[in-house]
Amino acid sequence: MSTFHGYCRSLTMLQVLILACGAGCNKPAPGPKRADHKAAHTPRYHPHVDRSASSAPAAPVETDSDVDGLAISAGMEFPAAGSGRPILFVNGQALTVQEVLEPIIEDLKQKAASYDLPAYRNHALREVRNQIDFQISMIVIYEEAKAKFSEERMQEAFDKEADRMVKDVMNRRFGGVHARYEAHLKTFDLTMEDTKARAKRQAMVMQFLHDRFRPMITEPTRRELVRYYENNADEFTTPAKAEMFLIEVPLAAELGKPVTEATAAERAAACERARAHLSRALEELASGVEFEAIAKKYCRGVRGRTGGAWGEISPGSLTGRWAKAAEVLFTLGAGQTSEIIETEDALLVVRCGQCTAARTEPFEQAQEQIISRLMDSDFNRRRDAYVQELRGKATIEKYPEFLQAVLAAVPPPAAARAAGPE
Repeated sequence: MSTFHGYCRSLTMLQVLILACGAGCNKPAPGPKRADHKAAHTPRYHPHVDRSASSAPAAPVETDSDVDGLAISAGMEFPAAGSGRPILFVNGQALTVQEVLEPIIEDLKQKAASYDLPAYRNHALREVRNQIDFQISMIVIYEEAKAKFSEERMQEAFDKEADRMVKDVMNRRFGGVHARYEAHLKTFDLTMEDTKARAKRQAMVMQFLHDRFRPMITEPTRRELVRYYENNADEFTTPAKAEMFLIEVPLAAELGKPVTEATAAERAAACERARAHLSRALEELASGVEFEAIAKKYCRGVRGRTGGAWGEISPGSLTGRWAKAAEVLFTLGAGQTSEIIETEDALLVVRCGQCTAARTEPFEQAQEQIISRLMDSDFNRRRDAYVQELRGKATIEKYPEFLQAVLAAVPPPAAARAAGPE
């Protein structure tokens, strides 16, 4: 079982617990009548949004389906600020908007700045749902785990593991600067103590799942290993690679306008000029001049200033006017240069640098990897079924409304910021 044990030691938080489970529960339940209910109305449990900004009904987010009763249709905007229910109770335990957003905020900010609006909507919805489901799973499993690990010795061990996990996050996300991490948490009305408590809960859950399912998992037979190897040959094959150096003359550069706007005669003339230009480049290459110098002199494409170097590529990895160049590249040997290649919108010359042939890892070498994957799969299957069972028994209140509140608090997409208020 050493392979499986090594796997469990190295599991990341998301690998252990992000589950493709259904959100919410169909059990009707009244609101909690306890101190938690009062806590739900404090500022901590509300996103930092202006709730007076809009009294209109929430506008749903674009995706391809409804989300547990939350109407979602293509072309709609993010929910309005202040919409939804800013707290979710899972078996009476509170989950807040801030606790959902904090672990994924950097990713959302990055995608908000770089993705177009439809792509960002779908990405935000997916990440938010994954994080909510992760937190729900943490809560329902923790309720089982805490009873098992009540000993003081175990609690001390989990405290140490939680400190390590928090330090790892601080190093990875904030350059190891404690003050930066604290300032970040403060913007979510969270403290370092909150974070350590969350990390300790994660550590307990991970150990609980490991201890629960480890005895049930056995190493696969050789027949199972062979079957997996034969059915998943691409996982053990490294594609061929070759360094590509390119001199290109886009026809648009010769025409001074897009190719689609040129007449047939104009295009033919541009092709002749480009061909003559590249013929001179080939003559200089034949005389012994270095390819890098020729590319800098003659290339009118995107890599001319770097000597036409594209680095290593694999077959089929390029598109557009470069696809043909990549195809020709893999017909050349190391150090060979092609003739002039003509495409619909460019003429090119390609040189092959170092080559690496395709390689398939032998079965005997792949066995340990296959064992790990099959045992991981068995672990994940058992874990998912177990969590699904726990969630089926849980009381999860108003999931769609809470999802709406989290989506209302995600970073606004760049398109929305650029447009500004109407």
